[in-house]
Amino acid sequence: MDSIGEKIRIQRLTKNYSQQYMSFMLDISQAAYSNLERNETELTIKRIYEIAEILEISPFVLLPKPRFGTYINYHNFMHTIRKIGHFWSDKIKRKKENLPDHINVYHSDIEKLNIE
Repeated sequence: MDSIGEKIRIQRLTKNYSQQYMSFMLDISQAAYSNLERNETELTIKRIYEIAEILEISPFVLLPKPRFGTYINYHNFMHTIRKIGHFWSDKIKRKKENLPDHINVYHSDIEKLNIE
């Protein structure tokens, strides 16, 4: 079974994002980000949501499967996800606008993110 850090690493590589880019977007050092991927730092739910927003995936992709059932009140779940999504997407958009030139992003699609 993949750990959360390993799942994050796989998703990051799928998007062709560098650790430097991820650490910039999370406002942490590259070494601290590396510790997240190696499971040397315990992640909070808030941090998992931040990472998922940057990677443009559902946070549930990163979380382990529940052991005791999977019932979720769909209405409350979607309401919560929308609120969190609005909050983090605004924050991520502001960070992308202020991305320094020395941060490596391995693809040119970053400009395409602002498509109407």
